[in-house]
Amino acid sequence: MNLVTDMPRLNGIHASTMGWLLSSEIRLSAGFASSRKLLLYGLYRSIQNRRRVDFMVTTAAEAIEGLKRHRPGVLIVTPRLDAGDGLDLAKQARSLVPDIRTIVLCDLDQDDLFEAGRADVDAVVTEQECFDVDQQLRNMLISLSLGRQYRSLAVQRYLLEEEQGWRKPHPELTAREQQLMDLWVEGLGDREVADRLGVSYGTVRSHGRTLRKKLGVNTRSQLVLKVLSLGLSRATGF
Repeated sequence: MNLVTDMPRLNGIHASTMGWLLSSEIRLSAGFASSRKLLLYGLYRSIQNRRRVDFMVTTAAEAIEGLKRHRPGVLIVTPRLDAGDGLDLAKQARSLVPDIRTIVLCDLDQDDLFEAGRADVDAVVTEQECFDVDQQLRNMLISLSLGRQYRSLAVQRYLLEEEQGWRKPHPELTAREQQLMDLWVEGLGDREVADRLGVSYGTVRSHGRTLRKKLGVNTRSQLVLKVLSLGLSRATGF
């Protein structure tokens, strides 16, 4: 469902990056996709020219339909959607609209920042930054217009800290993390691991994000390969 049709009529003009991005001087239209409806409402409220908003949806399938129909100049996503993955969606968008620019909005969740910062997308900024207008975000628009990638200062600082952190000795693992890691190395999926250990699927997913962060990887396969290469698992592999 396209939430634009459900947005209330809101009064007032709110200066923000997104409002400026869709202003009359920029002349772009945009599509939005996020699982966070309150964020979408906030963004909608901040935009002066709301006719430039082609769609605001919560799933990847709805966004793909909107991309095919409207062919917006900008796709703005969060990594987490109600169904599908925002970073994968941003990559797919280029095959549907070759000249589209993709912007990822992250909250201060470190997993999102880590994965989004290294993803093949045009720009990554924090949600807090997107409601401000300052020079660095004007720089984002300049970078996008020149076909360059952009990472906000907050994202750059975080990535630098992470890169420096992974040069330290191997992180200590809790007993539960060691159990989970051994089962993943054996080839079990998240739901199988949850059943084996008697914990929830969400708990396993949460531990997975923590372990990927600790080991400086983005995906499950990278995690398993790094665990095996560092000799951190008691399991023998697949």
